[in-house]
Amino acid sequence: MITNHHVSGLMILFTLAIGLLLTLLPLPEALAAARPAFYPATVLFWVLMQPLRFGLVAAWVCGILIDVIYGTPFAEHGLALAVAAYLVVQMRELLWSFPPWQQSLLIAPAIVAYEFVLFWIDGVAGAEVNQWWRWLPVLTTPLIWPLWTFLLERIAEFEVG
Repeated sequence: MITNHHVSGLMILFTLAIGLLLTLLPLPEALAAARPAFYPATVLFWVLMQPLRFGLVAAWVCGILIDVIYGTPFAEHGLALAVAAYLVVQMRELLWSFPPWQQSLLIAPAIVAYEFVLFWIDGVAGAEVNQWWRWLPVLTTPLIWPLWTFLLERIAEFEVG
């Protein structure tokens, strides 16, 4: 586990860029709806693994970046990622005690909170929201969590080790 190692800010930014690229990658509409939330999963991974370097403010800033890219109401994704990151911070000790395949079950509420905040803000803003497609990442993101955390840890260990 990389919680005991100092990971550089450049490495964190590199992995966030990979997550952002996978999020923005064009896909057919049916596949895009089921796409795991790679960028939020990466943000939550760093909130979990590098608590002294990457916290709620960093998660909020990462969300603001998505707001700028998508042109969504300002701070929509920022708030959603901050709420999800807060849940991860509250569950951090519990999450650390489980292997990634079990963490995926515990990370699911944070992904639900992330999607719910987006859903709620879109509803308040009057944006048209397809209720069923919105929730597919809640199912797919925990499924990829073990593999995604494995890959992110290997990338970070490449720098550390």
